[in-house]
Amino acid sequence: MAQIREGKFAPLRIKLLWTALFFVCFMIGRYIPIPLLHGTSTGTSTAGTGLLNAANVATGGNFFTPSFFSLGLGPWMGAAILWRFLFIGRIARGRRIPEATQDRARYVLMVILAIIQAISLMSTYKIHDLDFGPLDGTLNAQIVTVVILSAGAIVVAWLAKRNEELGLGGITMFILYQIVITAMRNFEALPDLTATARYEGVLGVVVLACVLVVLIGIFLGNAELRLHVNKVSIDSGFTGVSYLPIKLNPAGASPIMYGLALIAIPQYVVHAVGAVIPAASAGASGFLSVWGLSNPVGFTAYLLLLFGLTIFFGLFTVDPRETAKRMKNSGEYFDHVPPGDATRNHIRWRVVVLAGLSGLFLVVLTGLPLYFIGTYPNLQFLLTAPQTLMILLGLLWMLYEEIADTTLGTRYSFSLTGRAGRVTA
Repeated sequence: MAQIREGKFAPLRIKLLWTALFFVCFMIGRYIPIPLLHGTSTGTSTAGTGLLNAANVATGGNFFTPSFFSLGLGPWMGAAILWRFLFIGRIARGRRIPEATQDRARYVLMVILAIIQAISLMSTYKIHDLDFGPLDGTLNAQIVTVVILSAGAIVVAWLAKRNEELGLGGITMFILYQIVITAMRNFEALPDLTATARYEGVLGVVVLACVLVVLIGIFLGNAELRLHVNKVSIDSGFTGVSYLPIKLNPAGASPIMYGLALIAIPQYVVHAVGAVIPAASAGASGFLSVWGLSNPVGFTAYLLLLFGLTIFFGLFTVDPRETAKRMKNSGEYFDHVPPGDATRNHIRWRVVVLAGLSGLFLVVLTGLPLYFIGTYPNLQFLLTAPQTLMILLGLLWMLYEEIADTTLGTRYSFSLTGRAGRVTA
């Protein structure tokens, strides 16, 4: 008897054990302090603090308690999206650059972002001198701190990558952990926050947005548009069941997570420049005072980025160019649509429309409540609740689908008997 139990259909318990191992490593790293940093975070504006709070939830980091894993997945997520935003990935594919070389280039970009974020974080804390080596004691301490924080970001990215290969959820588990921790830290203050929000008249907006996010996330989480596909290799009696599925929300919660990771990068860069170049500190402070979710400039930039990323992830998920190419090579076509460029445009237009509607949904229900952060900064936990719920539902849905795929292989077994011509399944 031969049973399929390997590869993609590995037993769920094995994946859970791997995930538990990586998760324990992640938790341990979050509680390893940076010995050279002490005191509380200083030098960050109110606008910047609000943005960092939101980015921490979306990337699994923690800028307000310095530790080995304080940078979280921010550098990795920023590098992943910048790689495609800058069209480096498309250039690499056009020049047929090996995948291994592309991976190394992405890691270099991630390390650069990690160093920038490490400098930004370090500059907000007091630092002990390290009287070791030929350099100045303060400079020695700064170099060691940046190296430790950057190394922590690399380890977190490695853990997420290994969890994606061997465990469940990939980066999902680390972000879920940060969401739970943030909720627990604010649970005691929740009654007071709710009372204040009710008094200020914003509680109804938050509750309505949360309810709509949950309802739409649950009932439309797996809804899809099915485009009828004709296949020349299939008998005409079965052509009615052939289709190309496109989810109504093809991007899921990814635009929120990656949007917060990206919108925080300018803050990290400017803050780091101000720390390294004292002459630029005044200009850096001016930029940081307006670049945040509580300021119209940062708020508008985030909403535009959120909408743009929704369309970007929709096109990335479906990939009209590759889909049209595959359909042409396999003899598939849509009704009244010629193969090739016409098919690609046909798919792209529908993806853009669906992703645009999804983007409007994200902007209205998860983005607009952030408008009140500038007026009520103490209510940030409640005002960011809709987007946190959207991230939570999106990650749980992804985890559910991965578990379903993993257990699918355990439902079937194949056996070969000794009798000629008899095979049972």
